[in-house]
Amino acid sequence: MIMHLVPEGYLEELVGAKLIRSCGHALGNIYNSGSGCGYIRKRAAKFYSLATDVTGVLVLTDFRDAAAQCLPSALRAYLWDTVPNPAPSFLFRFAVNELESWLMADRQGLADFLSVPAGKIPREPELEEFPKRTLVNIARRSRKTGIKNGIAPPPGHAASVGPDYTALLREFIVKRWNIEAAMTCAPSLERCALRLRELTAG
Repeated sequence: MIMHLVPEGYLEELVGAKLIRSCGHALGNIYNSGSGCGYIRKRAAKFYSLATDVTGVLVLTDFRDAAAQCLPSALRAYLWDTVPNPAPSFLFRFAVNELESWLMADRQGLADFLSVPAGKIPREPELEEFPKRTLVNIARRSRKTGIKNGIAPPPGHAASVGPDYTALLREFIVKRWNIEAAMTCAPSLERCALRLRELTAG
């Protein structure tokens, strides 16, 4: 199946594309990457018409941005109030609580990449309230200067991430991130991947 992708941001684009391909689909068009959670909230549901028996759509955004108490209420606000009966091939998925949870879920892979002990990576990353902050703080302990200074901002700096945050995480996602390993520690990722695989099986 051809799967179109509507990602919240650039990292969601990389993760979504890798998920689609690893689950046996062909990556179709990528719509409005980097437009942010506001775009997803207001307009992502309009892409439901692209979902058919032979073409699917994956919308990928952060649950934290939904400001909702649970996934069903977030889905209701983002999707069901506008499209109450979307096609089965229209997948609206939230990374809980942020996409960085899915990256930390590959605990050994990320530990090796950051050059930190695996015990520093949360065993249940989806329970982290601010996963991006957690990942940045872990990177501060890296034995590699390039990782430490690239992912974490300098002390006292106003930025929340370092200058090479996106570039370094792109390298991790594209070259090292192990989806199978990550699925064991990130239930929302597991649900997304399993649903994509169900569509492959028909």
